[in-house]
Amino acid sequence: MEGTRTAASDGAVLATIGRKRIGIALSDADGALRTGTIRNYDTEATTGVTAALLAFQQDLQLTRLPTRSAIAVAGLVRGDAISITNTRWFLSRSGLQAMLGEPPLILNDFAAEAWAIGSAPVRADEAFGSGATPAIQAPGCYAVIGITSGLGVAVVNRVASGAMTVLPTEAGHGAFAAATPELAAIAADLFPGRHPAAEELVSARGLVAIHNRLAQQRGGAAPITRPEDVTRSAANNPVARAACELLAKAFWAQASSLVMTFGAWDGLVVTGALANAIRPFLRRPDAQALFVASAKHQRTLQAVPRVFATVDNAELIGLAQALRNERS
Repeated sequence: MEGTRTAASDGAVLATIGRKRIGIALSDADGALRTGTIRNYDTEATTGVTAALLAFQQDLQLTRLPTRSAIAVAGLVRGDAISITNTRWFLSRSGLQAMLGEPPLILNDFAAEAWAIGSAPVRADEAFGSGATPAIQAPGCYAVIGITSGLGVAVVNRVASGAMTVLPTEAGHGAFAAATPELAAIAADLFPGRHPAAEELVSARGLVAIHNRLAQQRGGAAPITRPEDVTRSAANNPVARAACELLAKAFWAQASSLVMTFGAWDGLVVTGALANAIRPFLRRPDAQALFVASAKHQRTLQAVPRVFATVDNAELIGLAQALRNERS
């Protein structure tokens, strides 16, 4: 069976490290993800990345792990010791090299996802706006923006030869684009005395904060703590519906600013679990109008193709693609 090989010298080990889960798999000799090798480990039940890798080796009955590796982590990927966001863990480049034998490729988790999305075709029936679909496998500059527990932003650039690069960013921690009085008011209410970062509003926690503030303003419904409680009740709860509408407007205003900042005129790909949950609100004309609100670049922004896309096992597939690109 694929998951019980005793050697793995012809591939690489791939791992994605999140707050609750570590996902580990192998790639094959051609650099493609071997889906049958995927194993998941609870971060609460393991003592660290090394322990998870050793458990993976044992689970797959490998005599040793591959020397090559690619790891995706939440957070800023700089230096030797990398802090993994919202966990107690650090990832050591030198420690991984000592364990496996070669320097690891370490990517931000959303950059890894962008590698996968940039390598896969997108579906025309998921398009926003005019219905045009970004030709992400054609030469051009594309923004990939994901709404999840945070706001992930990466830029995909493809040249005429077909070679692709991904620019990882921390743009979610940049300033929120309060493009209308309505958005400025909710930002001021939630963050008095300071200008919030984009992902403080455009994210799962932002949706919860917006909902609870609107509920308080409208008579004091009990606060909620889970974003899914907002999205699931939006069809029949006016406060939840208003929160989703406001989040959609905030997203398109921020997306417009990011497309102009990075020059991603060839297309915008929207992804993420929360983006999927609020897609009906993202499709509303009043929300999408904020994407094309620029006085100077309105016509150019109207021509930017926009689409929702998702890829199963995106981070692992993206790691394999990035590692293949590094060796090409």
